[in-house]
Amino acid sequence: MHDFKNLPLMKFYKGADRVEVARLDCDNFHGLVHRLRWLTPKWALAIGDRIGHSTIVRTSSPYKEEMKRFSTILGTGVFTLNTGYEWACTAMVRSSASGEPQLNRVLDWSLPMGEFMHVAHYETSVGAYYDINWPGNSGVLNAVAPGRFAISINQSPIPMRSKLGRIGFPFDWALQRLHTFRSSGWLPAHLLRHVFETAKDFDEAVKLLSQSGLAIPVIFTVCGTKDGERAIIERREHEAHIIRESGVCTANHWQRDGWHGHPRPIKSHDRLKSAKTSTEALFSEDKAWDWLIPPVFNKHSIMAFVGNTSGLLKVVNFKVKNGTIRPISFFDISMHEK
Repeated sequence: MHDFKNLPLMKFYKGADRVEVARLDCDNFHGLVHRLRWLTPKWALAIGDRIGHSTIVRTSSPYKEEMKRFSTILGTGVFTLNTGYEWACTAMVRSSASGEPQLNRVLDWSLPMGEFMHVAHYETSVGAYYDINWPGNSGVLNAVAPGRFAISINQSPIPMRSKLGRIGFPFDWALQRLHTFRSSGWLPAHLLRHVFETAKDFDEAVKLLSQSGLAIPVIFTVCGTKDGERAIIERREHEAHIIRESGVCTANHWQRDGWHGHPRPIKSHDRLKSAKTSTEALFSEDKAWDWLIPPVFNKHSIMAFVGNTSGLLKVVNFKVKNGTIRPISFFDISMHEK
C-alpha cells in the first residue's frame, strides 16, 4: 500500500507560469471536466461559470484576468472549478527526530479527480513554491515553499446559523451559501495563493491567514521551518482560532469550544483522533506514509502528500478501480531537484 516509488510519475512543470501550465496540461483539465459532467451537464457548468465569475468580480480577486485567460484556453468549467470549495480532508504537523515540523495531508473529494492533478514549481519575489493542483485553478489548496512554510486547506463545518441544531443542516447550508454570495471577502484558496506569493515567513503567513476577511469559513494548517512553527487556523469570516500545540491536527469540524457547525462527512472526529495518534510518533522518511491508514485514508481520498521546508515533498494520487481505491502516480521532489 505504501510503496509508491514504482508508480508512474505525476506531471511536473517548472519554468512556466500558470497560464502556460494550463495550456500544457489542458488534457487533464478536459478529463476533469468530463468527469464532472457525470453529475453536471455542460449547460449546468456554464451556469456555474456565470455564478463563479460574478463571485470572482465581487470578491475583487487579483487573479480575475488570469482566470479569463484560462477560460479562453480551456473553455467551460474554469470559473466553476475556481469557486467550487467542495473538498474534505485531514492534515497534521508532525516532528522529525531533529524537531523539524513535517506537514502530512490527505485530500478527500467525492468526485474522482485525483488522476488529473499535477505538481508545478512557481517563482515569486519572496521565494519559490511547489503547488499541487489542477490546471485552470488560480487558487492554492496545498503547497510547499522551501525555506518558508508548507500550508494546506481543509473545508470547515457548515455554521449552524439557523439555531436548529443537527436537523437544521439544509437551512444552514442555504444560509451559508446566501452569506457567501453576498460577501466581498477573500476566497480561501485565493488568499492562500496570495500568502505563498507575498509572505516571507511563518509568522507573516499566520498573520495574513488569521486576519484577512473571508467569503466563507475555512481551516488552514501551517507548517514552518523549525520546532514551534506549526498552527491550525480555524477561520470564520471575521474571526480566527489558532491551535499551536506540539502536534497540531485537523479534519473537518471545529475544535474551538462554542463554535457550532455541521462536521463534513467521512467520520471527521474519527479522522482527527487517528491523526493525533500519528503525531505522537516522530516522522522519518522510511516511514513517511505510516499515517495514511483508515479512516484518514478512505474511499474518497484522491491525493496525499508529506512535505517540509527543507527539501521533502512526496505526493501520491489515487483513483477508484474496480471498486478499490488504488495509487496511480507519484511525485518526489528529490527526483527533480538534484
